[in-house]
Amino acid sequence: MNNGCIKLVDADDASITVSWPALSSSSSTKYNLQYRPSTSSTDNGIDSGGALLYTSLATDLTNTQARKRNLTGAGHGFWFRVSVATKSKTRIDKNAMEYVTHNRPFQVLTMMEQSQRMEAPMVRIDSTVVSPTPNSYVAHVSWKPYDNPSLLLGYKLQMRENDGGTSWTTVAPCLSGTEVKKKNLTSKNGYTFRVRPVLRGETDTSESNLETSVSEGGNSVPFSSPTVVIGQKKSKKSSSDSGNSGLMKLFSGLPKDCLYAKGGTKSVPISEALADFDFVFLYASAGWCGPCKRYTPELIKFYNTCRNLYSQAPNTTKSVEIVFLSADHDLNGFKLYYAGMPWLAVPYDCDLREKLMAHIKVTGVPRLTVLDGKTGKILESNSVGRALDLARFTKMLK
Repeated sequence: MNNGCIKLVDADDASITVSWPALSSSSSTKYNLQYRPSTSSTDNGIDSGGALLYTSLATDLTNTQARKRNLTGAGHGFWFRVSVATKSKTRIDKNAMEYVTHNRPFQVLTMMEQSQRMEAPMVRIDSTVVSPTPNSYVAHVSWKPYDNPSLLLGYKLQMRENDGGTSWTTVAPCLSGTEVKKKNLTSKNGYTFRVRPVLRGETDTSESNLETSVSEGGNSVPFSSPTVVIGQKKSKKSSSDSGNSGLMKLFSGLPKDCLYAKGGTKSVPISEALADFDFVFLYASAGWCGPCKRYTPELIKFYNTCRNLYSQAPNTTKSVEIVFLSADHDLNGFKLYYAGMPWLAVPYDCDLREKLMAHIKVTGVPRLTVLDGKTGKILESNSVGRALDLARFTKMLK
């Protein structure tokens, strides 16, 4: 259900994911999202300066969901607020009446609570089962058994429509098994699921606590992280339709299937941005990193040389594109660093950025991973410290 305020989607011991209803009917609407720590149990979320001043996370979000990472040191939780961003309405001190917010501060988990969570369930559309409702589908949800069966009574399963400002709802309060088939799903936005163990001796639990936490309180185990979204209807120009589907699978989950281009001044559909390249380089780097700032000019020179060579002899030269994966500490750091780069970038506030960094095993920056532009196969795990030579890379395709 969408009741017009910011909702808690997920939280762990260092991050919070929030969602809000669309504040405009325009598909090009951008949002200004801000947050601040709650300072006391009586803090009501009002911005009154000093420690109660909000910080902007982003002023150009195109999705109605975002995740704030690196949250520490707020025992009383965190406040969020969001508004439509326009050229005249991106200031932190704009009228508080123009913001959508929430009633109580959102809480991160303790390290102990985080360690107790089950893994996120697995989910898929089950086309072998007929759903009673016309034009609906069935989701098959399964999860690994809880690791302490002697305490287990069952599993509580919840679902959420992947729509801005939508709440979690309970599918079943205490399932005996580790899988379920949910029928009559109709949303084109898709759904996501989460699960927790129901244990013997639980006390002082309440679903009302889920407004501010992923735990029902008392001595209950928090809910797992959500599953991937299932049932989301793709656009007609979805990247999955591209001929280089192996590469495109790596970019599944990209907001609106678009990458940033030209230093962040524009967005480009991924089906166009990464079409027909022989090599795609994933460049993990950060503006605070000295070695990165020394390496980036070398990479820019290599990139421009490759582009010029290809424009002059496309039939005999391999084509190259680079995608930036920011390791900056915040959105402003990303913007400042990326502004001087000529290639593409994954949006900073997108979970895919971290997934790609995990995929190429980033443990330090800079890191430059070479992918086959058709299959997405890793050809060289890290080219930093090795010759930026197109001829050397070309041999990898043979």
